[in-house]
Amino acid sequence: MAKEKFELVFLGGGAVLNLITNRLRLAPVTPREEVGGAMHALGRAFEERRGMMEQPTQAAAGAELAAIGSELCATVPSRDVVDAHIDAFEHLVSGAEELPEAVDRLREAVGAWLD
Repeated sequence: MAKEKFELVFLGGGAVLNLITNRLRLAPVTPREEVGGAMHALGRAFEERRGMMEQPTQAAAGAELAAIGSELCATVPSRDVVDAHIDAFEHLVSGAEELPEAVDRLREAVGAWLD
């Protein structure tokens, strides 16, 4: 009896993991999901390149990235504030490879969401 229950739980868990995995692979459906995906991609690209930056630039860029995320999570995000933080972040990381493309993707997603 216990073996059958274990098999049932195991199969159920596998089905749930399969559902989660498939949902995470789907393309963003809403503009808000697009912003979340762009923000995630920017965060990952920044973390990959963080070690190549000078310490003060690292800290300032990390603070700007956190400020962008914080403003995007606000009840009513301000487009002007988000754009100002994105501009500041872009200025700090302009020399880093792949980060300008990720910044542009985030800027486009934010524009589509907040306009």
